[in-house]
Amino acid sequence: MFEKILFAGWGDMDFNSHMRNTAFLDKSADVRMMFFAENGFPMEEFMRRKIGPVIMKDEVEYFKEVRLLDPLRVTLMNAGLADDGIAASRVAGGDAVVGTN
Repeated sequence: MFEKILFAGWGDMDFNSHMRNTAFLDKSADVRMMFFAENGFPMEEFMRRKIGPVIMKDEVEYFKEVRLLDPLRVTLMNAGLADDGIAASRVAGGDAVVGTN
């Protein structure tokens, strides 16, 4: 399990002063790339190999509103890896869960 504490920033807010839907996906993507970088596969290596992670599906389940400057604990859990290299992961952040395949 890989975990980071992030914060809901000004650019993450919607007109109701809640974290916007796509900001949850942005935070999960940031943590996914931090995981790769901290485990020996930084962005430079993706660029050198001319490859990148591909997200086939994102699903978000919300539990409560997140407001400006609220801390978010974003947790990446690898749910599995297939023989062909396709992985499933689950990112839990703040008060939402983002599932990706």
